[in-house]
Amino acid sequence: MHRTIIFLLLLFPAIASAGWINKAGEPLPDSDSQKSVGDFGAQLIFVGDENELFKSWATPSETIDVKTSDKVEVNEAINAFIIFSGCRPDKQGNCNVSMRFRVLQPDGKVYADTPPMEVWHEKPAPRGRSLGLSVQYLKLRIEPKDKLGKYIVHAQVRDNHTETVLQLQAPFIAKKVK
Repeated sequence: MHRTIIFLLLLFPAIASAGWINKAGEPLPDSDSQKSVGDFGAQLIFVGDENELFKSWATPSETIDVKTSDKVEVNEAINAFIIFSGCRPDKQGNCNVSMRFRVLQPDGKVYADTPPMEVWHEKPAPRGRSLGLSVQYLKLRIEPKDKLGKYIVHAQVRDNHTETVLQLQAPFIAKKVK
């Protein structure tokens, strides 16, 4: 398990661009798993225990301490979530953000391909610099018959009001039980 501190997505006035920042307020460059375009940003994370994430997320704080993981043992699950900010609200103040996942197994073949899933549909936009956690998430359980090694999760995150699409990806390792 790794510990990841999720920092705020800094939102500038409309004429400036937004981006991820570290605890000191310094901008972080886009990476494969975390990107932004204008005010809209998204990050792909993996956790072993989704209930622990829900509990941490529900605790008011400026930062969130999340136990992320990039490894999963056979017969165990790993969960992929999207953290987002800066979605464009409609006239009622609601956002509409969706995602799709495609998972490639170690030999490059498609392991899973999802239909569009809800990140945040017809809900008020997170306020100011607040981050949102995807309502739905991808739960993958590695079965004994599944290949061991590096899986790549691709996530397409879309702000449906602006038609902005962010392509994210991150690997995890499936390994034998110790």
